Order: sequence, then structure tokens, then C-alpha cells
Amino acid sequence: MSVCCETDLYTMSEKYVKENNEKGDSVINRLSIETDHFSHSVEPLYAQFLAQIEEIKDEWVTGKDHYRLHFLEKRELALHIITQYLRMPQIGEALIENYIKMEHAGIDMLKEILAVQTGNGDFRKLEIDVSCEKPALHANLSYLDEQTLMTYADAIANNIFVFRISKENDFYSSDFPVVVSPHVQNARPMYMGLAQYGGELTMPLSPSLTVSIYDSNYFKEKKDMDGSFIEADAKEIRRQNLLRYMYATRHVFSYKNDFSLIDSYFKLYGKHLFLKPNHKAEIISGLKSY
Repeated sequence: MSVCCETDLYTMSEKYVKENNEKGDSVINRLSIETDHFSHSVEPLYAQFLAQIEEIKDEWVTGKDHYRLHFLEKRELALHIITQYLRMPQIGEALIENYIKMEHAGIDMLKEILAVQTGNGDFRKLEIDVSCEKPALHANLSYLDEQTLMTYADAIANNIFVFRISKENDFYSSDFPVVVSPHVQNARPMYMGLAQYGGELTMPLSPSLTVSIYDSNYFKEKKDMDGSFIEADAKEIRRQNLLRYMYATRHVFSYKNDFSLIDSYFKLYGKHLFLKPNHKAEIISGLKSY
């Protein structure tokens, strides 16, 4: 319970559940997001798909077959990756904060318009707060928005998927496993950066397998590698593990309980090399920035 556990991350308040059920749109309970959506739907499908990926990996390793995922399979994997990314607490906090900033900006603009149109400056002094049910808002802004998910998935699936194998289960994971490495400076962060120009999206799928998804417009020389399973050398394993470590917030996981890479960097620099990417946006209106 002390590892990778966020207390009440998806738990909705009794007040919100009661009001929702009284409207009659749907019947939910406080844990509907956690149980009905993730535990009963998303996670079993993800586990099933990962098992199929493992079978394909084993066939490549043994030389029995060199099956490559087709577009729809790549899109399915992309959907799972996006879901894992959007459900992370840090991403949820950023989405909610950005949404509330937008609401505040809209309210301030409305007050200004009313003040100007009526000549009554008191409209500017109105105190209007913005409140929300955070778990529900996070869900509706991201992983429950099917149109957004499919748009992102299509963009990612059109890129180049390369799977890398560690026969010794060397790959780390972490509490922030989905990382985009930019290979082009100042590229627009399209699709929250997950499918930006020059981007390489990486995620560990198991201790023995990672996927790197390369932007097809920039990495044209990798086109022939699309869908391939390649044994990772020591340098690539180290690079992948550094990404898991540097973007972690609290936890890094090693199947082999081998954290020598982290120990060596800590001894070298005297501190941990954690990166703290800013996922929050600055909202600028005609009045001010938020």
C-alpha cells in the first residue's frame, strides 16, 4: 500500500455522486472510475495486449517469426500508452489547474465586459469562485474523452514503433514511465508532446521490453525498423533506465533490485538528477496572465 499508491486519487465525493445520480444521467458510486473504468475495463485489456506483445517478442527472440504490428494494433498500444500518461497524478493536476485558469480568465473577461457595457465598475469587484470535483474533472478532460484519445492514438500510431529487448530483465520502470525525448529544439508540443516533430516517445512494457516511438517525419531513416524487436545493448539499456530515473517523482523500480546506475550517478554528482518538467500552461487573456 506504500508503493505507487495515491490515496483517493479516483475517489469522488458523496455529494458529487448523489447529485449525479439524482440527475439520472448515469448511476455511479464513489469508486466508479477506479473499479468500473480501470479495474474492470482498461487494465484487463492492457494486460491481455501486453501478453500478446510478449508472445511476439518471444517469437522474434527464438527466430520463429518476425511479426510486425499493423496500424490498428499500433493504435491499440498507443491508446494504452496515452491512458497511462493521462491518468498520472502530475498530468491530472496540470490539466485541472489549466482548466481552472481558463475559467478564471473567462469570468474576468465577462466581468470586464459587463462593467464596460453598463458603466458600473462594481462588476469588476464581484467575487466569483471556481470549484470542481477533481477526480471527475480529470477523467472528463482526459482518459474518458474518447475523441481526444482516438485523435492522439491516430497521431502516435502513424509513427515508427521499435521494441527493444533485455534478455536479463534490466529495464527500470518508475512512477512517471512515459517520457518524450525531444531531438529537435523548440518543436511545438503537439498532442501534449506525445507526437511532436522530432520526438521519441518511450515507455517500458515489462522488465524485458521497452517501446520507442519515433516521429516518422523526422526519423525517416528508421522506417524499415518499424515494428521490429531488437536486442538492446548496454548503452541503450542505460539510456532507457536513465529516462525512467530522471523523470521519476518518488519511485524507480528494478525487477532485479539493481540500482547501481542510480548509485553511480548520485556518487558522481552528489545529488539525484531528477527533472521536474512543467506541464502547466500560462493562460493569457486581454486582461492579464494566469
